[in-house]
Amino acid sequence: MTKPPFKVRTITAFVALEPFDFEGDGLERKIGRCSSLLRDVETRLSADGYEIQTLRVATNPFGEWLIPLNREEDISKSEMEVIVSRLEGLNSILGKYDINFCSLGPSLCPKHTTALCPFIVSFSPGRFSCSANIDACDVALATAAAKCVKLISSREKMEAHVNSNTIIGDGTHLDGGLGNFRFCTVSRVRSGIPFFPAAKAASEDGSIIKFALGLENGAYAGQLLKEAKSIVNVHKVFSENWRQELLPIQSICVNYANAANQIEYIGIDTSLNPSLHHDGSVARAIEYLDEVQSNFGQGSLSAAAAITTALQSIPDIKTTGYCGLMLPVLEDQRLSELAMVNETENNRIGIQKLLCISSVCGVGVDTVPVSGDVSEKNLSSLMLDVAALAGRWNKQLSCRVFPVPNQNAGEMTVFDSPYLCNSCVFEV
Repeated sequence: MTKPPFKVRTITAFVALEPFDFEGDGLERKIGRCSSLLRDVETRLSADGYEIQTLRVATNPFGEWLIPLNREEDISKSEMEVIVSRLEGLNSILGKYDINFCSLGPSLCPKHTTALCPFIVSFSPGRFSCSANIDACDVALATAAAKCVKLISSREKMEAHVNSNTIIGDGTHLDGGLGNFRFCTVSRVRSGIPFFPAAKAASEDGSIIKFALGLENGAYAGQLLKEAKSIVNVHKVFSENWRQELLPIQSICVNYANAANQIEYIGIDTSLNPSLHHDGSVARAIEYLDEVQSNFGQGSLSAAAAITTALQSIPDIKTTGYCGLMLPVLEDQRLSELAMVNETENNRIGIQKLLCISSVCGVGVDTVPVSGDVSEKNLSSLMLDVAALAGRWNKQLSCRVFPVPNQNAGEMTVFDSPYLCNSCVFEV
């Protein structure tokens, strides 16, 4: 058996929850069905040689099922007690089924963003993630999301905000500003993205469980772009090779869904997604193209556009999600190098460069470390810029930044995480 040239970063199950699921055994039955689906698909893919890294669950926007009256007003003490009870119940059931990643969807109003998103992220052991939906020119939600990001970056402020060490537990998932690994803003994002924290389920019949795949494929992207050599050849090389590699894994998923009851396979997110290894860098892969100047310079925008077009038009492959180019600074070794202070000012990667590339591809501004004292105003302005790009070009984009406590722009981060590399702190 030939080893597949990529790994499956996630099999994500999408389920719509409703308030009455928390009465009786409704919630456990839904999560149990998600677990069965995830394990069944994992077994089938593993048998064909695919390495599965994570199993995840994403729900519809949490305002539809977590908040008793689903209203955009201040949350009362009695309502907060219900919210805590529901989160504790969901957390416990997910733990029972050994599901360690669960996205609760986006907040849709400023008050929920500031009051509940930090609360959700704080839950130990860090199983929950969420997001805040921002439309172009939505200053109120951007301001609320910026407050949320700043709050999550400080464990001390988080503990005071949620006022419960029982919920935070040992809080290691919040240390060093890493709580923001589990929160982002989203703009024009549709249901069906398998990657976190932007993932959400559609608000529809909860009896149908859907699933999708997300890949880790930076090393394979490098192989293909070396073969292509030029932007001119990207579409042909990607179309032929990706189709050949994705048809078998698609067939397994389609056959499983067709034979199952009330299960729907919605596709593969074909996005180029890096690994932390040197050879797994997406930024390095793009630099293999002749037209891309050194240090991810001129030509990189054209390359990003060509790659994204190819990823979104692979013949005979059912796709979902971003289907774009992922350039997460703290998850791509080459990209993190390009942000170092030893690079010349003209060659260093900055937020404006990332925004520029986002105009022709996904995902947006992702895992970018910023100074711990960054202002809420600057953060909200950045979020509005991402939302403006998404709205103007009808693109699915997200913004995930990490204010790093006690660190300033130009200093090196010291994250100790199996999911992140280190880089220089960016200026916003």
